[in-house]
Amino acid sequence: MRFARYKSEILVGGSVAMAAAGQILIKLGLLGKGRFGLPALHWPLILPMGVLIGLCVYGLGTVLWFAAVAQKNISYLYPLAATNYVLLGIAGHFLLHEQMGLVRWAGISVMAVGIALLSKTDRSVTG
Repeated sequence: MRFARYKSEILVGGSVAMAAAGQILIKLGLLGKGRFGLPALHWPLILPMGVLIGLCVYGLGTVLWFAAVAQKNISYLYPLAATNYVLLGIAGHFLLHEQMGLVRWAGISVMAVGIALLSKTDRSVTG
């Protein structure tokens, strides 16, 4: 099966996507946006729905990360996980309407190029 060769990379991709989605949900909950800002838990802790859901999604991404790290070297996988920074920068701008200057866009672009270069290293090395 062709996907078996890239199993760790697929797990990291899922982990990154879930971590980014979890962070966005947490942010929406903290901002009190729509349903995500509604309280999910009350006394003694008021926790917005977005924070609770975001933590669960983030946690599932962490489980995928564990599965990937069990199969490959962390020195290979961790730079791939940096895709999270790129995704969150883009999501922050387009979904949360955060302002980003040219220097920040340049930094995100440099990270994306670096991640692309690192992904071309020897993936056959296992942990």
